[in-house]
Amino acid sequence: MSSPSYKEPSPILKRLFLPPKDPSLSLSPDQQWLILCTEPSLPSISLLAQPEEKLAGLRFDASLLTPSRMDYGTSLTVQHLGTGRKYPLELPAGSEGVRYIRFHPSRPMFVLSSKVKDEAVLDLYRCGFVNEDYWEMQRVDLGERRMNFVNGCAYQFTSDGDSLLVKVVPDGWSRSPPKEPVSTGPAVQCVEKGARKAPGRTYQDLLKNEYDEEKLKYFLTTELLRVDVVASLDVKPVVQSNGGCLIRSLQSSPSGRFLLIELTTKFSYSVPLGRFGKDVQVWDLQSDSIMEIASLPVDDEIPLSYDACSRHPRSFHFHPCEDHTIIFVQALDGGDQENEPVDGERDALYTQSIDESSLALNDAVKFVGLEWRYSDLNFCESGMGIIEEYRWKDRKERKWTLQTDGRKKLLWERSWEDRYTSPGEPMTRRGSRGQYFIVQPTPSSIYLKGAGASPLGDRPFLDRFDFDTEETKTTRLWRCPAPVEGDLDATKEVNGILPEERKDVFETMVCLMADNDSILISRESKTTPRNYYLSKLSDATYEIQATAFEHPQPDLLGVTKELVQYKRKDGVDLTANLYLPADYDGTPRPTLYWAYPREFKDGKAAGQVKGSKHKFVSAHWASPIHWAAKGWAIMDDFSLPVIGEGDAQPNDTFIEQIVDGATAAVEYAKSRGVCDPARCAVGGHSYGSFMTSHLLSHTSLFSAGIGRSGAFNRTLTPMSFQSEDRSIWEAQDTYITMSPLMHVKKYSNQERVGKMLLIHGEADENSGTHPLQSERYFAALKAFGIESRLVMLPHERHSYRAKESILHMAWEQEQWLSSLEEKDEQ
Repeated sequence: MSSPSYKEPSPILKRLFLPPKDPSLSLSPDQQWLILCTEPSLPSISLLAQPEEKLAGLRFDASLLTPSRMDYGTSLTVQHLGTGRKYPLELPAGSEGVRYIRFHPSRPMFVLSSKVKDEAVLDLYRCGFVNEDYWEMQRVDLGERRMNFVNGCAYQFTSDGDSLLVKVVPDGWSRSPPKEPVSTGPAVQCVEKGARKAPGRTYQDLLKNEYDEEKLKYFLTTELLRVDVVASLDVKPVVQSNGGCLIRSLQSSPSGRFLLIELTTKFSYSVPLGRFGKDVQVWDLQSDSIMEIASLPVDDEIPLSYDACSRHPRSFHFHPCEDHTIIFVQALDGGDQENEPVDGERDALYTQSIDESSLALNDAVKFVGLEWRYSDLNFCESGMGIIEEYRWKDRKERKWTLQTDGRKKLLWERSWEDRYTSPGEPMTRRGSRGQYFIVQPTPSSIYLKGAGASPLGDRPFLDRFDFDTEETKTTRLWRCPAPVEGDLDATKEVNGILPEERKDVFETMVCLMADNDSILISRESKTTPRNYYLSKLSDATYEIQATAFEHPQPDLLGVTKELVQYKRKDGVDLTANLYLPADYDGTPRPTLYWAYPREFKDGKAAGQVKGSKHKFVSAHWASPIHWAAKGWAIMDDFSLPVIGEGDAQPNDTFIEQIVDGATAAVEYAKSRGVCDPARCAVGGHSYGSFMTSHLLSHTSLFSAGIGRSGAFNRTLTPMSFQSEDRSIWEAQDTYITMSPLMHVKKYSNQERVGKMLLIHGEADENSGTHPLQSERYFAALKAFGIESRLVMLPHERHSYRAKESILHMAWEQEQWLSSLEEKDEQ
């Protein structure tokens, strides 16, 4: 039995796994102010060990009424972007740190919460610009009312900015939750005769009994307060919430007068909170009246297909261009893609306006119908909208312009898998009455911002897209600098002209300022960390540096990075990020391969280059890049596309395709002379762990594997997994074949049996990766005598957080791979 104490890796790995963390950044709606908030690098395990409630898919701190495991910003600086002037803000006396920073929609003002040291209390503060020398922080007195963050941030501004709406524990509410009874009696669920089909995924932390229901009601019940944040800081109740209610979501109308409220009403033991029954209402802040829009049941009957949706009205929101008109979506085919569309339409959007004189809702009116599933809708301040629909089965999307009378015009139809031809997404900016709008330089054009994928790697861009005539026109206004090497297409460069200067850097467009000329960009290179700069579209020479973050991991200086390309045996193009150590001398090295398989319907799209070799070389805790500092070659994010074109399903040939992809990666690295084939290891997290177990079962390519937080038995996730939307009863052979547990005997008979390190968080909340998955797989490996090790990290979820856990994970991986570092040991 191994010692249970936490271990630490070698000094170089400890430094790499504990780098200082850059401040988090928040940009004001007018894009003039930047908040820099310093946060701790990694929290202690003691934070994760704090008690937490697990109810209806939520995990939260019952004493603080926040999501569990929160840490806090320890210093705060406000910076004016134009002048660069910084205003350090002193935290309140006795503050442990701050959280939940929210900007006012139109003023130089924001609010935040401050954790009182050694107390389960969060105080609310308003911070405002007083003059060019001073920002003021002032506490908002809520009396004895505690804010409730259990189901999201406790506060938000009304659209007009006059008030801050704050969710608080009801007046007179008990300080203690209901006591747990000795027994609640049997927990009963049933399916009534003639019930509709209700397939459900393997959700965790669901309600189990009546006591769970009582606790959930206790912790989610809130009242709503209205704070005058602009002037007096006076607090008054929102009358409709008196006595408490289960507010799931709220939105302020553009006029600021009405609230669109969703209230949880009906509970379920089979789906999480987001699919509980709900009432949708409109609350009038002037008259204190309530208007009922809909009362909806538990939404547990959605088919598994990703082309399916709820059969009930969904996606309620206010129209941003009108004072108080509601938009919602309704499936016309019952939400089931197996049903026939109605008059060629599967979804329709409806509008429902409020009659101010009678304070009643007018009848809903159909706005527009869609042939595919509704995805998104954004508006320009002119009233024109851009609406998006999708079809999952062939990964297609459409975007349309939508006029105020419901007429629509197609902008494009394309496969979202094809990154090279992606036109980008409409750029939005906060406009009048606190609403976000698509930016229009002219009435017949919009701005598009995109990743700019290309054979040379990602080169983000900003375009002006004109659609006034039948033939749309795109004008490139900005693009990440072209790399020094590689052929360029002039039509995709700024103004259609090949650039005179080329640089090996990576830049992204953060935002376009209100003058439609000034831009905020980020810039980094392989050796220079990301920082932020102000520039201009009209003058590329104009530049003001906004931040000056230093290299957080100097031990990686000298590590080289290449974006390499090679082919699978069937001709599919593949890529990987190849990292070589700073002291690389041209000899074969032990090589760590790290990946995450992805499904595609288009083989050409699967082979497209992704990412950029010019990004800053740094290593997140989940990355394998740390090992380059120990002399390893790293093939990170090596392509493992799983392709199913036409009627073929990708997962029906999953194993054959990932084996071919991994074989191609190893052969490429061998041909380059960087990889010693006797010293190869493979690893991944989540689906990458699943991949690792298959590669060890079906190949002899690797001497060792690392699988973190994976799933190994697909019969435990029978109602679909990952991108597979068939159930086990529809694709039984696929589920069985894709379960590594079923191949352990084959694993044990490989010519080279790679050893397997399994790591899993004991509190993994992910729907498909319950800790039982690793425990059962390890038991199977043990049954066949395969060298293996199972490490269960206390208190950790799917993504690890605690300093002790991450350092111990690094120690485990370092020990596991150490036998491959000395060639003489092979």
